Amino acid sequence: MNKKQNLTTEEKFALAIQNHKKNNLQIAKKLYNETLKANPYYEGAHNNLGILLNQLGEYQKAISAYKKAIQIEPNNVAAYNNLGFVFYQLGEYQKAISSYENAIQIKPNYADVYYNLGNTLKKLEEHQKAITSYEKAIQINPNYADVYYNLGNTLKELGERQKAQNCYKKVIQINPNHYKAYNNLGSLFNELEEHEKAKNCYEKAIQINPNYVNAHNNLGNIFKKLGEHKKAKDCYEKSIKIEPGNLTSHWLSMNIFPVIYKNIEEIDQYKKNFVKSIKKVNLLLETQSKYSKKQLVNAINSSTNFYLHYQGGDVLKLQQNYADLIEQITQNIYQEFHKEITKNISSKNIKIGFVSSFFKNHTVCKLFKNWALKLDKKYFTRFVYYVGNKFDHTTNQIKQNVDYFFNHTDVDRLINQISKDNLDVLIYLDIGMKPIIQILSSLRLAPIQCNTWGHPVTSGFKNIDFYLSGELMEDQNSQRYYSEKLILLPNLGINYDFPNLANIKKPNILNKSNKTIFFNLQSLFKLLPQDDHIYLDILKKNSNCFFWFINKKNSVTSIFKDRISKLFKKEGYDFERYSYFHPKCSEEEFLGLVEESDVILDSLNWSGGNTSLEAISLNKPIITYPTAFMRGRHTYGILKILDIQETIAISKKNYVEIAVKLASDNKFRKSIIDKIKKNKNKLFNDVEPLNSLEEVIRKKLL
Repeated sequence: MNKKQNLTTEEKFALAIQNHKKNNLQIAKKLYNETLKANPYYEGAHNNLGILLNQLGEYQKAISAYKKAIQIEPNNVAAYNNLGFVFYQLGEYQKAISSYENAIQIKPNYADVYYNLGNTLKKLEEHQKAITSYEKAIQINPNYADVYYNLGNTLKELGERQKAQNCYKKVIQINPNHYKAYNNLGSLFNELEEHEKAKNCYEKAIQINPNYVNAHNNLGNIFKKLGEHKKAKDCYEKSIKIEPGNLTSHWLSMNIFPVIYKNIEEIDQYKKNFVKSIKKVNLLLETQSKYSKKQLVNAINSSTNFYLHYQGGDVLKLQQNYADLIEQITQNIYQEFHKEITKNISSKNIKIGFVSSFFKNHTVCKLFKNWALKLDKKYFTRFVYYVGNKFDHTTNQIKQNVDYFFNHTDVDRLINQISKDNLDVLIYLDIGMKPIIQILSSLRLAPIQCNTWGHPVTSGFKNIDFYLSGELMEDQNSQRYYSEKLILLPNLGINYDFPNLANIKKPNILNKSNKTIFFNLQSLFKLLPQDDHIYLDILKKNSNCFFWFINKKNSVTSIFKDRISKLFKKEGYDFERYSYFHPKCSEEEFLGLVEESDVILDSLNWSGGNTSLEAISLNKPIITYPTAFMRGRHTYGILKILDIQETIAISKKNYVEIAVKLASDNKFRKSIIDKIKKNKNKLFNDVEPLNSLEEVIRKKLL
């Protein structure tokens, strides 16, 4: 006789549990069913069968099993908790909450239920209620590491960095091997730009779990920020070795560019690498169709090709190839948002939306906020979508003065909200700067969609119809550099407020004596190796000068210094003697530096926009050499408005000649300053572009 057939109900149940623990799920499932066949009222077997069915993804059957357990024993708190978890997995959050509340009513001191309830409330973005629930779980069980971990995640989302940091540290105190807590603590330090601490956390996470791909990728991102792009590349390659199909790792590796280049050859090398990487990611998508929506979104949302745009030259084809790759992915996961939108639009009631990562005190916002704030309310209903997580007085100003303000960093929530708002026109202010924007701008969320020069490069996206630019920054050949149809607004195309000069802070720096101070206002990554000789050529013709730069990041500054010092040394000059790098500083101190300088040297391939406008407000002469591309023509447009032709160079040689003349000819410099004083008000609060924008939208685009 078969011994198994003689097992009692209890023995079968015990054997089922044994197999369940060993992950022999099909055997355990059979034994649970045999137990219930022998005793249909065995609540423990119903509950355990529900757990097993949930593991197998048979959610409806799991729900049925839990409900039977509760029907037999209405006070079965574990069954209510487990039932809630199934509803949570199915996204039926209100049903999950109801189940958890039933469990709490039966057993008020059940930490697991409060933990699960907190997770559900977090999903519903009821963050304060989630925090309360987590805190209740901790009150019941002070050593519940996972609760501290999720509480930390919630606080991090709310911008409560110090509290989140304390939570992650508590997790590590309870469980020193919690590698995810180290990873998230590292991300907090990264946000605070405490890169060394972040690096240590990621390395600790990897030490605990060498196969933790997220930590390898995050460590790579730190090295990328520090300008150590080869180390960054190594991290991404390690991730790929651990998980060859990890799309995020491939995406990060594709978008690896030096923040600043050591030589001209590097530029070409990384451009070629980018082209190869796009092909590699395309091949990966073709050969591996198993990616979930979350994996695909996470990949695109991991990085942009931002630094590619600072290499100089025509990037249209590269942008289109990159955009095609993103569109290929989003067409699969957001198919309904790749369809043409047709609707009757009234020119008297236009719903216009503005999307940006920088609705705060930031260059992009300074340039474009008045588009949202000053459009005629008689014709426009203004929607602002802020996809950032930092808020200041500028954010509040915008929020209080537009018709609708929506803030979120979750791409699905943003897509659904923009779609629900049923816009007529959607304008992206800074495509290319933040990853989430490249997902949104690949979609069709409004009948008319526009890009503009918050990041002054074409998007390459088929769903972006128009590029709004300033006529003084473009020429007759400009359309060839855009995938969008170019629309030229008067002057610079913007309505820019006069800068606040009330609280300028004079910097405590070296005595400038009688030397001419040439100040380059731009981030050093905008300065390309092929233009370094400009500074040497100026010095050769006028040794009584000093060059000022901003040191925003030591790792980047050291590469620039090393690069240009070698050039100077070849000609017998010590670059250190003729240069000063001011540490990263406040806006007020930056303006103080501008005020103390004599002449502004515009960067040659990526011209100053906001910084040049600020310099003009302080009556500073600027030399510029416009390129073929709009991103190299901002200051050119500014000087054209000021009716200043004298400091617009026609060659690099001429750029040097103008610089030397401004340094040595006081009469010439004064004539430029006088022109600035006379005409600068034309630059600020310019209503012509705003009126034109209204007219273009109402009469040409609709």
